[in-house]
Amino acid sequence: QQVGPHTGTLASFATFNALYEAYCKQVDFFARRMVYHVNRGELAQREAGPQPLWSTLTDDCIARGRDITDGGAIYTYHSICFIGTATTADAMAALKQLLFEQRAIDAGELLEALERNFEGFEPLRQRLLNAPKYGNDNPEVDTLAARVAGDFIDLMDEMRSPLGSRYFVHLFSFVWHLDHGRNVGATPDGRRAGEPLAYSLSAQQSRDVEGITALMRSLARLPHHKAAGGSAAIVEIDPVLVEGPEGKDLVAQLIMAAMQMGVGQLQWNV
Repeated sequence: QQVGPHTGTLASFATFNALYEAYCKQVDFFARRMVYHVNRGELAQREAGPQPLWSTLTDDCIARGRDITDGGAIYTYHSICFIGTATTADAMAALKQLLFEQRAIDAGELLEALERNFEGFEPLRQRLLNAPKYGNDNPEVDTLAARVAGDFIDLMDEMRSPLGSRYFVHLFSFVWHLDHGRNVGATPDGRRAGEPLAYSLSAQQSRDVEGITALMRSLARLPHHKAAGGSAAIVEIDPVLVEGPEGKDLVAQLIMAAMQMGVGQLQWNV
């Protein structure tokens, strides 16, 4: 069933830029409908679910005599997740290189492979998996990740709620990359249907293979300064890296370096 706008088939695009323009039209279409439903929820909350305790603790609800759901707060905004940054960038990078630049794969075959969840198309899937991946200090892929995130932030900057509230994007996923991954079909980066999407701003699971400093450089290319809702990456390191008395100092140096490079929040798992 066609639920989005008609923007052409994969085989109809002569250039990567034409494909990306169609992608942006699809994002715009669904984002505006998302905002519509969020705004309906805001109105329903105001009418049926006031928050008196929260309001008493929030400036300037008491002074204005208004609930936090009805314009009492000084600052009002909605926080919107952008999920799957690395998944999208990896898929775009694979299409850009293999389909448009090298002409190494066929658009029709790729669509069939995606529809069949790569059953019977493992050689093609391996080619997609071996395309450049975000998280490895590859400027071309990292720039695509920054582009998809930045374009969504720019789009949300145009949106307003019934209270005139801004839509602030946060570049992290909580655990929703698991739930959404279950509902997303196979993708051109080689990911199978139902598998998790990339976790927050981290690389797609197991794809950052060039080390932690390469991951940091990839992260630093993203528009953290534009994500008013915040940004985060989950960094998983082997305990061997932080063994001994030097381990603590090494982690501190990594964190300080990331902050100086403009990276947002980091969550460390050892």
